[in-house]
Amino acid sequence: MMNIFKSLPAGIQLMREFRRYNKMAPEFEQLRSEKRYEEERELILKGTGTFLDSLQSKWHLKYDVKGEENIPDQGPVLIVSNHQGYADILMMYWAIRKFQIGFIAKSEFQGFKPLDRCINYTRSIYIDRGDARSAIQTLNTASQMMKDGFSLVIFPEGTRSKGHEMGEFKPGSFKFAQKAKVPILPVTLDGSYHVFEEKGSFNNKEPLHVRIHPLVHYEQMSRKEQNEAHLTVEQTIRDGLREFD
Repeated sequence: MMNIFKSLPAGIQLMREFRRYNKMAPEFEQLRSEKRYEEERELILKGTGTFLDSLQSKWHLKYDVKGEENIPDQGPVLIVSNHQGYADILMMYWAIRKFQIGFIAKSEFQGFKPLDRCINYTRSIYIDRGDARSAIQTLNTASQMMKDGFSLVIFPEGTRSKGHEMGEFKPGSFKFAQKAKVPILPVTLDGSYHVFEEKGSFNNKEPLHVRIHPLVHYEQMSRKEQNEAHLTVEQTIRDGLREFD
């Protein structure tokens, strides 16, 4: 993510918004310590909405969202999506405005303090896929968060494709929905790689496409059905990319 901050003035603007969001820390800390989770989710939704709208007023990204009728009125859900670029996060915030969402993020982003604090105060969580013990702990923590009503986004490819093509999904990613007993909302994203990754500099000229697919009631399925459904979810997301060929 560090290359984003070399993309001036976009990097400076992004840093500014991180710091502005993090000023809400005392409110987040109080609500969390008192287990006032519904109010915490409302505050996260308000804060990320302000974060996104402020960036949009400067960046003027072109969003195209389809399938909004498939978004449930409230969480918790596990949102499963392909992953092309860093701007996927902005696309998710733009499309999902009904309830709070956090992200299951790669541990390589740890150590960058402004981002670390945003990860914490959006109820996002790090995962280290190379460390089995750590991954199990992340699974347990994320599952409890979803049981407490917080929704999460996971990118089962495990890394950015940096292009239109989609990689294979890691089946272990679906264990989060299985353990928390929550439905899955499949989402196809396309175009985010144009924003930073394609040229290594900021680009807002290409449209960012979001296709939201019907909710999958993964939590109501047997283990055998879930083992088949995860392949169906992956194919649904992959098929969604064909709309944008």
